[in-house]
Amino acid sequence: MIYDSPIEVRHTLHQNPEKTLQEHETTEYLFRELSKVDGITLHRPFLLGLVAEYRVNDGDYLLFRADIDALNIKEETGWEFASKNDCMHACGHDVHTAILYGLVLTVVEKRPNQNVLFFFQPAEEGGGGAQKTVDTGFFDRYAIRCSFALHVNDDYPFGSVATNDHVLFASSSEIDVLFQGVGAHVAYPTEGKNTLLALRYFLDAIDRMPREVEKPFLFSAGKVAAGEVRNIQPAKAFIQATMRTVSTEENDKMFDQIEKMAEHIEKLTGVEIRVKRLSVYPEVKIDKGLYDRLIPKLRERYQVLKAPMKMVGEDFGVFCHLYPSILFWLGTRREAFYPLHHPKYLPSDDIIPVGIEFLYDLFTFLSDEPAL
Repeated sequence: MIYDSPIEVRHTLHQNPEKTLQEHETTEYLFRELSKVDGITLHRPFLLGLVAEYRVNDGDYLLFRADIDALNIKEETGWEFASKNDCMHACGHDVHTAILYGLVLTVVEKRPNQNVLFFFQPAEEGGGGAQKTVDTGFFDRYAIRCSFALHVNDDYPFGSVATNDHVLFASSSEIDVLFQGVGAHVAYPTEGKNTLLALRYFLDAIDRMPREVEKPFLFSAGKVAAGEVRNIQPAKAFIQATMRTVSTEENDKMFDQIEKMAEHIEKLTGVEIRVKRLSVYPEVKIDKGLYDRLIPKLRERYQVLKAPMKMVGEDFGVFCHLYPSILFWLGTRREAFYPLHHPKYLPSDDIIPVGIEFLYDLFTFLSDEPAL
């Protein structure tokens, strides 16, 4: 049966990106194409996303994962396959998905004697799709030996891969801070409770929080709003922020400190402050034993670089805490450089066969290892 190639999958997804927890058409498209492929069984454990299962024996499974959601960013690449809507695959998830799709085709074609789960995951960009799918209990049915993922990035030369043997990505959480006060004319400030003043105190206090060199901490307010009229003290204000720490435990600790700090500012200003933590992603912690076994083999065929920890959030960390795991950066830089989430970030289609080959080589090395 004829089905789309990995490059065609990338083009289709790039033209039709869908935001976190809205990946309905993306899921249906992948389901249609993978339904044409013999030798796999498709599962839909969660409302969105899907798992392709390749089973050839009663042994254990390898798990490969790619994220499928896009961002609320207007594309500026001018590419012939540019987005047709106001969203964009500015984090390369279309490429991740095309690579994993290509790995499915390669495995089915070569018929290795190793069971595999291929997880096309929804809602990585803040929606907690990994945890939501894990919470269905689906993966509990399988003896999963280890898990893997790739992430494209212009930080590294085209075709190189990078990782480390400790923490690669930070633990991240989304935080909303709501301020409720009493509006008042600016000429009579004592008649109100100024939320903008409380908001300023809050951000100043965040900046003064003690930092430890060995435990990086980042709190970034990406969206701040207050007030409606220039001569009225705002009665309401809010902050939408992200917090990054070296571990989930540190994330919990810093959040507790922020809540206590908010209580202090409440008493000082009379403004009600509610701090709410939304999705929390555990750190992406690389399994050292797996790293030590695989990296020497991979270096025989690839440029493998040692990557520093970055304050990036990625919910592949959920799998890192369940199974021995490695996430690899896959370098996409050639001439122009654009960071992730930039409206001009556009990895070349040429990286897709490189990623497929890399994952299949990784798969081959692992399938030669003894099972659980």
